[in-house]
Amino acid sequence: MRLFFLLLLLANVAVFGYIRYAEGRAGADMQIALLQINPEKMKLLRPGRPAPGAPAAPTFPPPTSLACLEWGGFAAEDAAAAATALAGLGIRDRVSQRDPTGWWVYIPPHKTKAEADKTGGELKARGVTDFYMVQDNSPWRFAVSLGVFSTEAAATNYLAQLGKKGVRNATAGPRGEKSTTFVIRDPGDTIAARIAELQTGFPATELKATVCADAQTAKKP
Repeated sequence: MRLFFLLLLLANVAVFGYIRYAEGRAGADMQIALLQINPEKMKLLRPGRPAPGAPAAPTFPPPTSLACLEWGGFAAEDAAAAATALAGLGIRDRVSQRDPTGWWVYIPPHKTKAEADKTGGELKARGVTDFYMVQDNSPWRFAVSLGVFSTEAAATNYLAQLGKKGVRNATAGPRGEKSTTFVIRDPGDTIAARIAELQTGFPATELKATVCADAQTAKKP
């Protein structure tokens, strides 16, 4: 029922992650049940000296990884609000954050190359010569890149410098399609439902279930 409930709750839940999670829990319950059968007949044996004729002790597979929720696709201006909302759930010790690996300052895509060339001429007139036009077949075609940076702070600082030169149509944001993602470790049904409710306030984001492979190495918000 728990798995079925989560699948109804999250339309885009990764089924495999939660099935493995449920199976791991079932395996643990089975081990407990086996140990509770005829406890009065159980005897402690010294390590390395099994009883004569006794069958080999049963072995069990290692427990599977816990299930995580990944809530991603946040632009810079929304990531802080989402982090605050998650903190309000009282699960800070189970929430990790992956940030964009790069930032850039750019002028949004133009409809035509001629329009982008015109913008390039205006930039040169204002003393800005370090830029290039994106010309590949991507959503960023005919955007004008003004610089790539490793941190948001550096990109924002350069954007302010451009503003002093009269460049008003530039913006700073994650490079390419990279964005902030929150990883919630072993949320449980109640927290998963609360997060699904929070997601309705950020319709451009995606919520999905995964196996907790990298939650430990992600950055704490």
